[in-house]
Amino acid sequence: MKKTDVNDYIVNQVKLLVDNASNSKNIKKLIKKHNEKSHPMPIRYRLLGGLLHSMNIRFGNFIEVLMKEFIRDDGRYEIIEELSGKKNNKFNISKENEDRINDYISNCRRDKDYLNNFQKLLEDIVNCKTKCNETFDGDIDLLFRDKVQGKYYYLEMKYYDDHDSGKIVNINEKFIKTYAFLSEKLNIQKASDLTPILFYFSGDLRMTNRFIPEETNIRKGEDFFKEFLKIEYKDVDVCLTNLSESCDNIKTFDELYNKIMNLDI
Repeated sequence: MKKTDVNDYIVNQVKLLVDNASNSKNIKKLIKKHNEKSHPMPIRYRLLGGLLHSMNIRFGNFIEVLMKEFIRDDGRYEIIEELSGKKNNKFNISKENEDRINDYISNCRRDKDYLNNFQKLLEDIVNCKTKCNETFDGDIDLLFRDKVQGKYYYLEMKYYDDHDSGKIVNINEKFIKTYAFLSEKLNIQKASDLTPILFYFSGDLRMTNRFIPEETNIRKGEDFFKEFLKIEYKDVDVCLTNLSESCDNIKTFDELYNKIMNLDI
């Protein structure tokens, strides 16, 4: 994908993001929600804040779509469409693996050096052949396969590291359990044939991850691009930065502001 194509794609996707978040149906829904509660803040400002918050959340989904396009365009990988981008699923794993993962998380919380057992955990998960009869709520941001080597990569994507410590535990636990589900689903025979990667698109990590080794299974934006993609991370980063303060983009958000301020409520 050329630099100009990257820029055009991002500009179009951001415009769609704003249009979808601020459509009439969504605004009516927000008006109804805010009319049902007493609040000292004027409803128009609550509406605007709600829309901006919604767009900020959806921007994480936008990053998922963006990365999927980059992986697809690269040509060296096959995206597993059946599983990629699937949200709010019920996944099955074995009771043995569920207990194994829960024990691993508990041990890591008590002992920072227990992180050294992560690779063995993955191997034990893959080698477990007992019946999968335990269910958990899960989703898969992106699953792709190297066309030459045949290896699978499972990506859990975050825009940046802004989660509190309690949520980080849940993120890592679900991340490992999803790996267990995929190892069974894909009939993985060796842990090295399926690599789980916790991917942060932007910024440094706020703290050391006590559950997932950074050297092997966590990637920040620039690191991932260098390892897996032909396009440059800096080109994407510069595009997003320039777009945020561009005249057209500011005009889009000014129009959103005026639209909300002039609503007949």
